[in-house]
Amino acid sequence: MIKVNLQPKVLIDAGEGFKMPLWPLILLTIVMAAGVLGVMYVTSDRISAAEAEIRDLDFKLRDFQKTLDAFDQAKAEKDYLQGKRDFVHSISSNQKQWVDFFDEIRAKMPKDVWLTKFEGERSGSYTLEGQTFSYSSIGFFMLQFNSIPYVTTVALDQASAKKSGSSSGDVAAFAKSFKITGDMKLSAKDAEPEEEKKGAAAAKTAARRGAKDDPKNKKNKDELSPEDL
Repeated sequence: MIKVNLQPKVLIDAGEGFKMPLWPLILLTIVMAAGVLGVMYVTSDRISAAEAEIRDLDFKLRDFQKTLDAFDQAKAEKDYLQGKRDFVHSISSNQKQWVDFFDEIRAKMPKDVWLTKFEGERSGSYTLEGQTFSYSSIGFFMLQFNSIPYVTTVALDQASAKKSGSSSGDVAAFAKSFKITGDMKLSAKDAEPEEEKKGAAAAKTAARRGAKDDPKNKKNKDELSPEDL
């Protein structure tokens, strides 16, 4: 039997192998490059928008800072003016209270008593000196002075008689000097209750008497202590 091969002859070079076309690789490179460029464009646009927003916020922040500075300045000026107003108001109120206080003294002072000195401290303590013709007038004046709403305590610090000589050599007293100390408040509403006020006055008077009873404190023959009244 005769066999005949009718297939065409194909010559395959074993050394060359399989070859892929170049156009798909070029197309893939173009697509990737376009994608990268697109991402870069979008990112750059977002960065520009973010930078523009940052600049806008910076301008707003500067304006807001100016507003805050103006607010702080206005607040400081308000506090200054309010403090000045309160200071002026306190002076006016304090002066009115002092006027009322001295009016009370004038209204309640006995006719045979006159004051020679008055000193008041910020702490509320005071010293009052005066003269009269009798020790009973001193006691009556202390009662009247203690009834003033601004006064919280009254204590007789000293009472002495001024003496003058006569032609016969006898000595006669003609005037009594006294000194009163204590505490007071400029506002009547701050005055202590009557019981506390009297208790504090009694304690202070007892302390003063104890000091005068000390042998070291010799009493002048022309002076009278509060207990001598």
